[in-house]
Amino acid sequence: MPSQMKKITVIIILSLCFAIPSKADYIRDFQIEGMSIGDSTLNYMDKKKVINTMKYGFGSKEFAFIEIKKKSDTYDEILLLFKPDDKKFIVHSISARILYPKDVNSCYAQQKKITKELFEIFKNKAKKDDQGTYNYKADKTGKSKVTTINFLLDSGGLAHVGCYKFSKEFRKERNISEDGMLSIAVGSKEYNEFQKNRAYK
Repeated sequence: MPSQMKKITVIIILSLCFAIPSKADYIRDFQIEGMSIGDSTLNYMDKKKVINTMKYGFGSKEFAFIEIKKKSDTYDEILLLFKPDDKKFIVHSISARILYPKDVNSCYAQQKKITKELFEIFKNKAKKDDQGTYNYKADKTGKSKVTTINFLLDSGGLAHVGCYKFSKEFRKERNISEDGMLSIAVGSKEYNEFQKNRAYK
């Protein structure tokens, strides 16, 4: 399916891809494309391939990630993050992404629509935290920007909807062709604390 069609479809079928039981209290009850926090990465990829393909996206190597090559009509990429020294490779975060090859500005309209839907889903289970726009920490030039809205769950976990606009320098460094991306992610309490305190040190 063309990328633009995926951007339109995400709003229509988000509730199906991001399924939450009506009485859910913990982040592991939430699903993106049928995958949940607390699952073993080995449910979706064999151990040898996990070890051979896992990468590190932060200054710290406390968490690693793999990309799941799963056919999706909604997302361009799905990443699973886990502790590399965990024998079961338990999933601590799931990040589903829609890529914007040229016009990342249309990401912001999609972000607003998805945030509105998530607000209804997380009602009475989370606190909305609009963080505005700030420098993307992974880009040392300070030119890439992130516009983020988080949902802080009562369990300590976090749901995140972010628009990332990449600088030319960052795209060249990371060999990225896209202008930016929309990220819809969920993370465990432990991963949330890692992101806030240790990821970029």
